[in-house]
Amino acid sequence: MSRFTHSVKRVLSAAALSIAWSSAARAQPAWVPTDIGSLGGATTSQAYAVNDNGMVVGTYTTDDGDTHGFVWTAGNAWTDPGTLGGTTTVPRAINTAGQVVGYSSTGTTTHAFLWTAPGGMVDIGTLGGAISVAFGISELGQVVGYSYISGNTAYHAFLWTDGSGMLDLGTLGGDDSIAYGINSAGQVVGEAAVASGYTHAFLWYGADFDMADLGTLGGNYSAALSITDSGHVAGFAYLAGDSTYHAFHWQFYQGTVTDLGTLGGSDSYAYGINQAGEVAGYSYLPGDTSFHAFSYKIGGSMVDLGTLGGTDSYAFGTNNAGQVVGRSATAGDRAYHAVIWSGPWKDLVGNFGPTYGIWALRENSWGLVHHWTPKAMVNGDFDGNGLDDLAIDFSPNGGVWLWMNHSSWVSLHGMSPTVMTVGDFDHNGKSDLVLSFDGYGLWAWMNNTTWRSLHSFEAVHLTVGDLDGDGFSDLIADFPGYGLWVFKNNTTWEFLHPTSVVTMATVDNNGKADLVASFAGYGIYVFRSGVGWTFLHPLAANVIAGGELDWGTQADLVFDFGPNYGIWTYSNSETWTQLQSLSSTGLVVADFDGDGKDEVVIGFGSAGVYRYSVVSAPNWTFLNKFSVSALVASRIH
Repeated sequence: MSRFTHSVKRVLSAAALSIAWSSAARAQPAWVPTDIGSLGGATTSQAYAVNDNGMVVGTYTTDDGDTHGFVWTAGNAWTDPGTLGGTTTVPRAINTAGQVVGYSSTGTTTHAFLWTAPGGMVDIGTLGGAISVAFGISELGQVVGYSYISGNTAYHAFLWTDGSGMLDLGTLGGDDSIAYGINSAGQVVGEAAVASGYTHAFLWYGADFDMADLGTLGGNYSAALSITDSGHVAGFAYLAGDSTYHAFHWQFYQGTVTDLGTLGGSDSYAYGINQAGEVAGYSYLPGDTSFHAFSYKIGGSMVDLGTLGGTDSYAFGTNNAGQVVGRSATAGDRAYHAVIWSGPWKDLVGNFGPTYGIWALRENSWGLVHHWTPKAMVNGDFDGNGLDDLAIDFSPNGGVWLWMNHSSWVSLHGMSPTVMTVGDFDHNGKSDLVLSFDGYGLWAWMNNTTWRSLHSFEAVHLTVGDLDGDGFSDLIADFPGYGLWVFKNNTTWEFLHPTSVVTMATVDNNGKADLVASFAGYGIYVFRSGVGWTFLHPLAANVIAGGELDWGTQADLVFDFGPNYGIWTYSNSETWTQLQSLSSTGLVVADFDGDGKDEVVIGFGSAGVYRYSVVSAPNWTFLNKFSVSALVASRIH
């Protein structure tokens, strides 16, 4: 190990070294907001719900000031579901089957509706009064909301089913109640008046049970807005004194209301929760001058989702893929737009060879993806719907396939590429897949629709990063005999270096990507736009990966220097730390547990697969006993 230690000292004392991967703005890896716009170029829109297929429902404001509903699907396909005869429609929920519920004006009043693409909008009636509103729908098509009763003297929560119609769920002893959410077991949550006149969050188990009061956080008011199939409930409740309200979580088998806190301000509000226990809502920031959308993973902490460049943002729903929807102010606070956020944490996908094929680890459980063994796998969002997709090369006879939204297989190409990578080269929110074919050169599958020739030469190494910070992915290609070249801004090839690499990767540098390249016989160098090449280490690495392991002020790099020197990190104040003396058979860096810090997952051949993380102290977690030959991070749905 003395040779490596000597090399480390050489690097740290090198006068030319001035590398610092800044991540001051990445104290926690950022969520990715996507502005999904609106129909007809309207300036105001907001999203209320998203299903597990990535379909979003919400509202937009027309030029004449009317509020219309929308259904948005992958590929930026928009549908206006229409109205019940009036001028206003507000969709509030959607299930996996694409059934949408909400409320719409009839011309004289407002009624709850159920909408489907083939059947259109159906008025589901009232409890005898003039007005009804739907807020939630289960996977079985059961609808909940509230309706005025006969005489319009009070409104009650209802449960509607096709064939049985609308059932009055009653109250907690007071006059009124509203149902907001329902799970597949038919359990309903909402708010209902108690005898004193205050409203409390409730859980309704069924017609044979009384409505249960879930309590508050010490104040007089609370409301439950969402419930999962496993009985996790999210909502908000007032604290003692009724001047401040906080988001809460309630679990069926615990029976206590848990305060989720805030983002530093006084108030917070939880709207949605998914099966993984991820809560979506919004909270005041310190000073109480603006709200920001948040995600909160049960057992973790509240994470600020940011905005589209403006002051405020609000989250109203989440799905089991971890996507969050709501609205956000755009730059300059010129408008509010519907937005969908994609979370930074990932699940693990591994190639376990010809005996076992491809398996994925999600929520601490391994599941089979495909029994074939791949040559290579890369992750992207090829249809632009915010859900991860995988491109897999089943060499030599299977060709390249896309596992779209982790649900359907699509054959892309019959040939096996030498290498492939993913980037967004035209900056439109859809990942583009780049493949290098022996004898046919470099090609890109653009926008999941079109093949485009990028170069007649074959590349042996590819990586992607935004080197100049203009928002366009730049493609770095290693052409044997011609060196490193970069395809910038989706238009122009530029020369970078005459020597081919052992491997290369990019790492974020405060909005710009730096290229980290390993050269056989020359060591590791870093290319930074506007600076050029800087020496980092005299030894060449076999594997390079980047991430944020410790919430420090700088991003971190992970290097595998082979069996003689093992795996090391380069982090923060230009510090080298050995992780393991063994070399890897597979290595990937990502946030796999949603704590806001990246972890390193490493395959050690017959020794199995382990995850390394920095919590209060560095630790290793055993994941699998079998040998893995490749690992990739991808959010499984």
